[in-house]
Amino acid sequence: MENTIIYLIRHSEQLREYTNIVVSQEENEKIVLSVEGEKRAERLSLNSELINISEIWSSSYSRAVGTAKYIAYKNNLKINIDNRLNERKLRRFRRIKDVRKSQRTSIYDRTNN
Repeated sequence: MENTIIYLIRHSEQLREYTNIVVSQEENEKIVLSVEGEKRAERLSLNSELINISEIWSSSYSRAVGTAKYIAYKNNLKINIDNRLNERKLRRFRRIKDVRKSQRTSIYDRTNN
């Protein structure tokens, strides 16, 4: 019986300029890789363990597909997109930021009475 090896790979570095402005799940799904992220994903595809693999599965997120495309190309494979692999749903970042700003936070030390 042949063993099956599964590699789980997180997407490469995303474009940072979007990090603080994402306000919806749809926008989050469309964030792309940075230039450095693209380079890292391409270097990853040169890993000898990822040569001659039989399948590639990815979430539908742009940055995940952007990472997988290099491995797929090296192995002459299509990327199987499966929404069940998508990240958890995000809350609305701007709303959370506003709430945090409006709350006053106090830090207490156990030594203080």
